[in-house]
Amino acid sequence: MSFVLFALILFSGIVTASPSQVSLTDDAIRPPKRAITPELSAYAQKVMDEYQTPGLSIGVVHFDKGTGKVETEYGFWGNKTEDGAKATNETLFVIGSISKAFTASAVGILMDDFAQGRNVTPLPLNVLRFTWDTKIRDLLPEYWNFTDRWITEKANVKDILSHVSGFPRSVQLFLEYTTLMRLKSYARLKFLPPAFELRERWMYNNQMFVLGGLIVETYSKQSLTSFVTSRIFKPLGMNDTSYDAAVEEESGCLSQSFARGNGTARRIPLWMGPSSEALLAAAGGIVSNTIDMNKWLAMLLNNGVDPTSNVTILPTSVYDTVTTAHALVLGRALMPSLSMLGYGLGWMRYSAQGHEVIVHGGGLPGFLSEIGYFPDDGLGVVSFINQNALEVNTLVLNRIVTDVLGLREGANIVAPTPPTFRSSATTEQGNSPNFGQTPRPVGDHCGEQTPPLPLEAYAGTYSHPGYGSFTLCAPSTKTSTCKELFSNYTTVFPSQPAEYLHAAWPRVWFSHLRVKFHYSSQNRHAVYLDPLTLFPNGYGKDTSPFAFPSVLDIQYPAAFVEDGDGRIKGLALPNGFNDIEPISPILDDRLEESSFLYFEKLFE
Repeated sequence: MSFVLFALILFSGIVTASPSQVSLTDDAIRPPKRAITPELSAYAQKVMDEYQTPGLSIGVVHFDKGTGKVETEYGFWGNKTEDGAKATNETLFVIGSISKAFTASAVGILMDDFAQGRNVTPLPLNVLRFTWDTKIRDLLPEYWNFTDRWITEKANVKDILSHVSGFPRSVQLFLEYTTLMRLKSYARLKFLPPAFELRERWMYNNQMFVLGGLIVETYSKQSLTSFVTSRIFKPLGMNDTSYDAAVEEESGCLSQSFARGNGTARRIPLWMGPSSEALLAAAGGIVSNTIDMNKWLAMLLNNGVDPTSNVTILPTSVYDTVTTAHALVLGRALMPSLSMLGYGLGWMRYSAQGHEVIVHGGGLPGFLSEIGYFPDDGLGVVSFINQNALEVNTLVLNRIVTDVLGLREGANIVAPTPPTFRSSATTEQGNSPNFGQTPRPVGDHCGEQTPPLPLEAYAGTYSHPGYGSFTLCAPSTKTSTCKELFSNYTTVFPSQPAEYLHAAWPRVWFSHLRVKFHYSSQNRHAVYLDPLTLFPNGYGKDTSPFAFPSVLDIQYPAAFVEDGDGRIKGLALPNGFNDIEPISPILDDRLEESSFLYFEKLFE
């Protein structure tokens, strides 16, 4: 869900694309250089094989600004199911954070409704106009109230949708599923500490787009999904696009999702079932195919107007605002051919070899997507895979763009930022090569160590007002829940060290925590929190046990805290659940006060 440019899974029965799998429309138009060629097909298949990717679907749009003509191409390879059903341009994929552009556009359309007198509900009495500069506190006073007064009073709509709210990713806050629990998640935002001051630094945050969706719902008197469907999907003829992943899965139109690891492909369940759709919709809940996404791209290439019907989907002011960079993501170019990197509202923007590029990525476990367009060149591309190898979309789209625009090879044109979504799967044989390549606790380390106290001293329930509670189990813990937990872990990891603590902690992104002790000269209780989802009975046709890491594949540095009597009284996370540089070191003193997050141990 996330960002996935930043951003961000398999089956072995993959087939090569045949000529019939590549389509070109509107033969009356003199076509530009074709993107989907036999050479591209061979290259795509090679990349898929290398990264164990079952299915890939690509859409390409050529738009002639002079004539208004649209030409589309499609390429699709491999399978959408473990039974070998083929992927096509009609195959649906969960597009993840590409959904953010739709949410930001919906907010802009709603603003235009108010400006044109088409609104169906009044603004609060203290709000004269609804604009990108309107304060969140004025729109959502019930939910926007923090200990940081500056953020509470000054943050506006543009701030939260351009990721400069000051709040970090904190993906684990997405913990509840029903509509009632979704509202509870909003209420828990006040317990989320900021990592930076308002507008100090760009920091990707899914929750802020969830709030953007809530703004639409509050002031349109419709659900976000209904608003986007009526104002964007239907007018563009995106008839197969929806927020109903579970329904599409049942119909067989949605691709299955997969994980990779240890040279094999494992099917995993649809992560975004009906219980989590309401929560994830605004940040990453759309399901679509390349046919429909090409219609979205064509409209964007025509500055917000559908070139087929000549209907304005995004008013000029909305299109300009959402696609213009408002925040600086990277203040220096990663390579000479690329510019600095900016973020609009649901879009990245930069230039590559002199060509303006507007892009975004998306990802949920088992799905990755990438979309981008070159407004001055009339070229748009979109790519979906049913696995979490970010390299596949990036490599194939870069090859297309390089070929069509005649760019120099070797530059990462479509996704120039370091990937946030590192994916893998873990089996009973051990960790996959890229599992656990993560930030380490601050200090010197010599690998895993035996904990200084008996594991029973660390076992117990730990609680935080924003993140809820989890119970750490030691091997000797006698409760039925802990016995079942260790039985599942032993099934998946039969050779794991005994010096681990475990917890069942169901989040949207993972189901369990594994706690590993590590040596640190600064704190003898230093640990990693290792989030993952266990599949002790496998999934799909393969019933052998395996585990899938969290969507970011990050182990979080932490340390247990002692009280004056030598008892463990809490668990401190200097960085919180955030993929950022350390905010505070793991020191023995003042961890409770200095850490980004502190979980208090509850005693009976």
